[in-house]
Amino acid sequence: MKNQFIWFFFIFFWLINAQAYAQSHQLLVGKVIDFKTKEPLPFASIVLKNNKLGVFSNADGDFKISDNPSFRNDSLIVTFIGYRRYSFPFKNLRGNTTNTIYLKPIDVKLMEVDVVASAKKMNSRAIIRKAIKNIPENYLAQPNNYISYYRDYQKKDKIYYNLNEAIVQTQDKGINTSSLENRFWLLAFKENTDFRRMELSPYYDFLISENENANKFIKYGSLPDQGGNELFILMNHDPIRRFRSKTFSFVNTFSKDFLSNHVFSNSTPVYNNDLMLYKISFTAKNYLTSDSLLIKGDIYIQPLTYSIHKLNYSGFYVMKENTQKKMFDINIEYGPAKSEDSKMELKYISFNNIFNVVDAADTTYFRLINYELDPVETTNSKVVIKFNHTPDSISASNKNSYEIAFKDKKVRIKSVKVSGKKVILNLFSEETHTLAPNLSVQIGKIKDINGKILGRRRNLEFYQFRELFVQEFNQPVTFIGNCFMQNIPMIQNCVSQYAGTQKYWMNTPIQQDSLQTKE
Repeated sequence: MKNQFIWFFFIFFWLINAQAYAQSHQLLVGKVIDFKTKEPLPFASIVLKNNKLGVFSNADGDFKISDNPSFRNDSLIVTFIGYRRYSFPFKNLRGNTTNTIYLKPIDVKLMEVDVVASAKKMNSRAIIRKAIKNIPENYLAQPNNYISYYRDYQKKDKIYYNLNEAIVQTQDKGINTSSLENRFWLLAFKENTDFRRMELSPYYDFLISENENANKFIKYGSLPDQGGNELFILMNHDPIRRFRSKTFSFVNTFSKDFLSNHVFSNSTPVYNNDLMLYKISFTAKNYLTSDSLLIKGDIYIQPLTYSIHKLNYSGFYVMKENTQKKMFDINIEYGPAKSEDSKMELKYISFNNIFNVVDAADTTYFRLINYELDPVETTNSKVVIKFNHTPDSISASNKNSYEIAFKDKKVRIKSVKVSGKKVILNLFSEETHTLAPNLSVQIGKIKDINGKILGRRRNLEFYQFRELFVQEFNQPVTFIGNCFMQNIPMIQNCVSQYAGTQKYWMNTPIQQDSLQTKE
């Protein structure tokens, strides 16, 4: 199973002309919170009622919105599936503080649940089967376009690293065409130097490497190829838009594998404002995951049109004592368009996965200091090996862990003795006394008394994030000069010159700072 866990994502990332797309307005900071639990609500929608521009909170419930003068007579509408919609005047937002917005959960028991009779009789699998079948009807078949804020970064212990941000326009040719035919314009791109940056390889190793110079790797995961850019790879992880194509493991090809690869719960009603949805939870079948992985998620389907509104999909390592560590997580949401046909349009897509990288700065790892012939011996029959740590007596006493040669001629080892931080190899003297002292020693996988493997530096564990949040849908955009994005790292792509009034902004993550909270 572990060798079958194949991911279809890759990794990479010019600071753009700042004058071409500057943040000309102050950014106001907000946070969306559950009224009861006081927990943040990730990916809540914050939309300007009249301007129709929007933003989404990040995984910590945080968001930023431009303090554009044209917004000040507008209102903000904040929504999250399962919570009551909240609306308030934009002018109520204050600068130099975090504006906290509380949403109240909807009590389904108090709502009138009126569902089409035929839908009531359908089980979860039948509902999902019909939702997948109806994708060509529920999503836009005609060409459409949208402006989005894109970002990618790594995160460790709540600290952001290597944050890259962009404003992107997408030209989608419609649900009945391959998503590979979509075109993208890069309207802005920057490497955000306000956040920490560190040197990380853009590539993953195909297999876990014990080499000190190993690139990034995912335990029990592998990557088929490298290349492209982060945005294209992120969009390839949308199983709804790419329902006829392979996306990621266990979902595989959504239209034919999703149902057969998962076990589904009964449907339960949840509300998105006044719109009732079915929430169906699922897990991947055990014969696919064995006992080493747990795959689970939720899918939200509107029972009148059978349109898919939201998909959460997560994978976990199952650790000792049945604890879990997240391996990857994908969140996607679609919503009805503002047009009369109410076809579904993308709202956001977020994908993150764990990876490890060798810590080149680690100086505490178990390593060889030197080796030499015992200066006391005149027969060249002893080799003394010195380490920085005390070797484990069991692994270090194994003769098969060493290979000795004089002038490329192998010499047999008679016995091994561990003494403090030294290992003494006793050789068959009749094979060594006539040889010149041109010594070669190869050492295998031995450990120190703390279990550290020789030559292996510690690993650093990060989460890689790639996210896209739609700000405006199907509005015309004009260019002074433009160029389509190419299948090369984003930093190497050209930036199109946007001719309109600057109104889009970068929803940069909020650092741990001294901002006070305004409720």
